[in-house]
Amino acid sequence: MGWVDRLGAGNVYNAEQQGVPYFYAYTTRPDGQRLRGGDTFAHSAPRGRPWGVGIGPLLTGSYYGDGYALGEHLRQGGIGDNEALFEFLWRDAKLEDKPREELPLSRYFGGPFGWMVARTGWDDQSVLAEMKVNVYNFANHQHLDAGAFQLYHKGALALDSGLYKGSSGAYGSPHCRNYYWRTIAHNSLLIHDPAEQFNPAAGYGNDGGQRLPNGRGEPRNLEVLTDPKNGYQTAEVLAHGFGPDAQAPDYTLLTGDLTRAYSDKVKQVVRSFVFLNLKNADVPGTLIVFDRVIASDPLFGKFWLLHTLEEPHVNGATAVVDRTEHGARGRLHLTALLPEPANCALGKVGGPGKEFWVFDQDFTNEVPADQVAKSSQEAGAWRIELSPKAPAAEDLFLTVMQTMDREPGTPLSVSRADAGTSVGCLLTGSAGNWLVLFPRDGGRGDGPVTFQTAGAATRVLVTGLAAGDWRAQGQGGRPQPVPVSAEAAAAWLTLPAGQWTLSKR
Repeated sequence: MGWVDRLGAGNVYNAEQQGVPYFYAYTTRPDGQRLRGGDTFAHSAPRGRPWGVGIGPLLTGSYYGDGYALGEHLRQGGIGDNEALFEFLWRDAKLEDKPREELPLSRYFGGPFGWMVARTGWDDQSVLAEMKVNVYNFANHQHLDAGAFQLYHKGALALDSGLYKGSSGAYGSPHCRNYYWRTIAHNSLLIHDPAEQFNPAAGYGNDGGQRLPNGRGEPRNLEVLTDPKNGYQTAEVLAHGFGPDAQAPDYTLLTGDLTRAYSDKVKQVVRSFVFLNLKNADVPGTLIVFDRVIASDPLFGKFWLLHTLEEPHVNGATAVVDRTEHGARGRLHLTALLPEPANCALGKVGGPGKEFWVFDQDFTNEVPADQVAKSSQEAGAWRIELSPKAPAAEDLFLTVMQTMDREPGTPLSVSRADAGTSVGCLLTGSAGNWLVLFPRDGGRGDGPVTFQTAGAATRVLVTGLAAGDWRAQGQGGRPQPVPVSAEAAAAWLTLPAGQWTLSKR
């Protein structure tokens, strides 16, 4: 590494390699584990012990002079005795570690993945939200999880489910091929064509999820990866951003076109995420997800998924997920605002014999008995499914997930906000008033958006706007200028009660 550079060969690595340890930092939970992603092995560190990250952050920090990377190495337990020689050879003895508390609470990890991680802090009261687009899928240990999300607050609330190694076998087991690697094991979307084939000769059944890029064979070089005929590109990031304070943002957003992740059973799949850092002790963070799904056949079933460790409690168009195991105290309160109430089917799947259920079969997998005490696996056992009752080619999904402690566990009031070509949600309560709007067509518009605010002050986020100079006009007031960047495609305002129109200048 560094010695090659100093010999005159130059930096043999892409400069963006410096950012890799930041993903470890941002996805590390207060208990020292990390949000699950891809294959997670059954021999992970026991519960209560931080997950190591190997020698990578140490070498990266020393090579680039990055104290945050070095700090992550030290927080995750340092280096093992069998690699101490590498620390002696390559650690920059003059480099001081820096505290991650200095880092912004949100970070965008761009192509080839297109992921966003948002936090409310770095202590044990923090909420973590992970949002994925997956511009490319590299197969092998990466899962078919374009559009997936995870939530953590005082316990894993919405998680990647399944188990890499267990009674079903290890890599390539029936459980891996039919559940763990597949879309159905993630907080994503299924569009189920009963006749679709997923390479049954290789043991892949029909989970209703995303296609197998190039048969799930790994790309051996960049040319193979980027050749369109091989299908490794699965999505496109349409918008990303956070603000208004870059250090402790109130909102974090990510929008992706996921159409290419699926077969021709879909005509369009666009998913938008907005995470709100409410800066409120009772309800510290909220994740809002808006989807537009157009199937090539209106009879194909559509399923919005949320995976949980413990059994959720469903009541009409709402559900509650509590964490009680191993001292966890978190609660997730889900409100489904779309489909419309008369067309909304919200239910749960799971429990004994159905932990890893794929339509008509359970792909059982258990941690080996000799690994149970050593493992901190969280395989999950339940999922929430949201579907429209009536068949239609196009359906919209709008869900609001509030995080809180089980005591008192009182959510904010949530209602749907309709604003012509936009739709969204209004949150009111102890955290103030928050209004978030999305374009119904999943695109970017330059037409006016008219909406209603309530209370003395409402924080407003309008997404899906064409870049440029906009202005907000209230009844009888002076217009307020609102810049909209090409990256975020969103307007952020704080407005008094009344009717407002946001229009492009």
